[in-house]
Amino acid sequence: MHPILNIAVQAAIKGGNNIIQAYDKSTFNYLKNEDILQKEIYKTKNVIINLIKKSYFQHHILFNYNNLKLRKFKNPTWIVNLIHGKKNFKKRFPNFCISITIFIKKKIHSSVIYDPLKNELFTAVNGHGAQINGHRMRSSQTYALKKIFVSAKINYMLFKNNIFYNVLKKIFKKGISFRSTSLIPLDLVYLANGKIDCIIEQNFQMKNYYSGILHVKETGGIISDYKGGFDYNNKTVIIANNSKILSLILKEIKSLY
Repeated sequence: MHPILNIAVQAAIKGGNNIIQAYDKSTFNYLKNEDILQKEIYKTKNVIINLIKKSYFQHHILFNYNNLKLRKFKNPTWIVNLIHGKKNFKKRFPNFCISITIFIKKKIHSSVIYDPLKNELFTAVNGHGAQINGHRMRSSQTYALKKIFVSAKINYMLFKNNIFYNVLKKIFKKGISFRSTSLIPLDLVYLANGKIDCIIEQNFQMKNYYSGILHVKETGGIISDYKGGFDYNNKTVIIANNSKILSLILKEIKSLY
């Protein structure tokens, strides 16, 4: 294991274990859950900072991502999200995770996503593949639309975004299976590990994808806008596990535009 990834793994596991303690202490009282969560986040942040700084004192650590800050740093930068899925946590819906993404020379070098409830540790290093709990991940090789699982975030924006609505309506007619988790980091590693086959996003912001996009790329995944290009200003993007699935989806929506 790469030395920097080893530290990231330790930090993610320790952070995840702290979050689990908060989850175990919480009740179904929403306000109490918020108080417990904030206390545990503060404690977890200090644990992670101390662990990273022991080995990489010169590295920068960000807990709230900001494009301008990242551009200012010449040294490697760690972006830590202590809990993706805060609403899930507070509602005691068992779907949340912690992520650590490491940038070296302003490019993603490695990434760790840890689901402490399922004890699933997803790791990726640029150019060296992606793993789950130490085993190499491989994306699904499904090539028929009617057999694929598609994840898409459904909220009020669905009815305000005609492009997204029309895309979903078109491909649903092909009999695909649909899942909506609203947790992008886990969706990305599930795609990399073959649990889902495609992600369609209606309000794409690259900063929300940093933690998991390397896992997708390292297992052969492809990202595109709904026109088959790379203009992410279109906001509606498709992330497929292979080029065949992407081409089939694009073929279905081509007639719309």
